[in-house]
Amino acid sequence: MEHSIKISSDLSSNILTIGTDYHNHRGGVGAVIEVYSRYYEGFNFIASHKTGSVFYKSSVFFLSLFKIIVTLFSNRKIKIIHIHGASYGSFYRKYIVFIIGKYIFRKKIIYHIHGGGFQVFFEKNNILSKRLIKNLLGNADVVICLSQSWIEYLGQNFKTKRLLILPNIIDYPLLNKYSGKTDVITFLFLGLICKEKGIFDLIEVIAENKEQYRGRIKLIIGGNGEIQHLLDLINKHHIEDIVEFLGWISSNEKADVLNNADVYILPSYHEGLPISILESMSYGKAVISTKVGGIPEIVRNNENGLLINPGDLEAIKQSLNFFLENPRKIKEYGNISEQKVQKYLPHSVLKELEEIYKSVLSNE
Repeated sequence: MEHSIKISSDLSSNILTIGTDYHNHRGGVGAVIEVYSRYYEGFNFIASHKTGSVFYKSSVFFLSLFKIIVTLFSNRKIKIIHIHGASYGSFYRKYIVFIIGKYIFRKKIIYHIHGGGFQVFFEKNNILSKRLIKNLLGNADVVICLSQSWIEYLGQNFKTKRLLILPNIIDYPLLNKYSGKTDVITFLFLGLICKEKGIFDLIEVIAENKEQYRGRIKLIIGGNGEIQHLLDLINKHHIEDIVEFLGWISSNEKADVLNNADVYILPSYHEGLPISILESMSYGKAVISTKVGGIPEIVRNNENGLLINPGDLEAIKQSLNFFLENPRKIKEYGNISEQKVQKYLPHSVLKELEEIYKSVLSNE
């Protein structure tokens, strides 16, 4: 596998990337930008967002705007602003960056949409906000989305100059063939602890069937969010021997938990193209997830995993039981996952991104 591919300095010097801070990130967008940062020969980046209080976030954003303006004034090589955005607050911050970059400095704009909530964000918003969203998507030089389902939705609802799919990038896995496995099947959940991710549905299923699962399965949870609520449920249902919460899993720790898991599970209600699923597939894991966003494009039912409807507790139970009753499928599905995820690795994604950059620059 070729690991040395990079966006060359000749090209990267023309690009200014804007997005959430990827240092010590706690989210999918940060994870994507972190991988990109490793594969540019000179990564021009300004963070538009950092985790913290409302006052801190506001301070960071206004400082970012100042840095963006100074950078665009001083660095004449920059031709393209590559904006990584999502919904709600992220969109409005990036809209200001878009206005500054597009209309004041006359730069080319690539708007890269992340997150599974963009459709809900648009459809439930007020008339003014909808106009802003349509203005950005209609006037960006390129709009990038993550999956075929998203390109169909955006193509039907927005007039864009150029709408493209670019797979979410993940880094190469740090594989370590774990030899200390037992008969207990380890399921892994990584992500935001909240109702929308389906984690409380999963806890409810385990609690209702704890006598059946005790000594047979282990659920490992890593993430941030509604931690106290999660711990209260685990204690309330006396399932501490089945469910283990590890807290936030850093980039350095993630390889270990992925290597040691058997099945990755993410029963979300809304998604784009989850980085956590792609990463688990790169480690050769079978997947249980839901039929939302771009997930059905990477997880095929009864091929490399199982797909269920969001909120279907009985289907969650049946999925857990499937791997209990068919343990050989774990390896079989995992091998297929490993094959399917190749197009999300750097050598593939960076080649596509390089072509996008070159085509935008050629249309100056």
